[in-house]
Amino acid sequence: MTDLILHHYDGSPFAEKVRLMMGLKGLTWQSVDIPFIMPKPDLMPLTGGYRKTPVLQIGADIYCDTKLIAEELERRHPSPSLMAGGLGLAQAVAGLAENGMFWTVAGFVMGTNADKMPAAFHEDRARMRGATSVNIDRLKAAAPGHAEQLKPQLAWAEDLITNGGIFLAGETAGLADLTLYHPLWFLANGGRKVRAIMEPFPALAGFMERVAAIGHGTRHDMSGADALAIAKDATPAETSGVAGNAEGWQAGDQVSITPMDYARDPVVGALVTYNGQEIAVQRTDDAVGDVTVHFPRVGFAIRATA
Repeated sequence: MTDLILHHYDGSPFAEKVRLMMGLKGLTWQSVDIPFIMPKPDLMPLTGGYRKTPVLQIGADIYCDTKLIAEELERRHPSPSLMAGGLGLAQAVAGLAENGMFWTVAGFVMGTNADKMPAAFHEDRARMRGATSVNIDRLKAAAPGHAEQLKPQLAWAEDLITNGGIFLAGETAGLADLTLYHPLWFLANGGRKVRAIMEPFPALAGFMERVAAIGHGTRHDMSGADALAIAKDATPAETSGVAGNAEGWQAGDQVSITPMDYARDPVVGALVTYNGQEIAVQRTDDAVGDVTVHFPRVGFAIRATA
């Protein structure tokens, strides 16, 4: 049995990014299907509150955010490398694809398909954004504006592709390609009316075919209960410790870790890793025992708890 367990759902674009990482590296992995809205009863004991998708479990170590998941997969399975073109290229592409384009795509897809989505979905996503109510008419009215914002971003994406090789860094696919691909995948799966916005950009279609051909590696289904049992039977790996830092954090400090963008649900635990790349806390849950929950340093806030 593989030690890689991905908690995700099939329609998640960020999970698609990680599934393609598995494919690029030719990995075998276990798939735990989680709900696309709260509650997520087989995920919360592992993460302590972090609710975004996907989450990677390796024994009693829980990795949150696709950037950190990519780095951990690269560390454990360095060949073939995800880093064609370098990590810097992938982070630069993320500035376009994930910080800008993704939210424009999400607004366009959700606004165009608002009437097809259940009320519970809209309510869940409103809570993730910190909103207290849902205004479906406003979502629908905003869709044309998102479409106009999206058109130049698609042109920029196509320019990246047409000025490169087969992939962004040349002949070999890497994390930068998967980062650009997954918001386009979300868009392409948004229905005929949504997908039509991509027609003036034929190079995007060819790029998407090449990335999709990477596949998802070898996937086996696993129940959430089995994943929790694996965590309970395992011991968290030794951590890298807390390095000297300007904020003054020390090993063992009781802290909360919270995403800085949305879904700001804090995870509370004892600080066991803090460096320029990663924060990790150790926590205990009756369902899983001791687990270590890992986050990237960038994009997450750390605060002392009382």
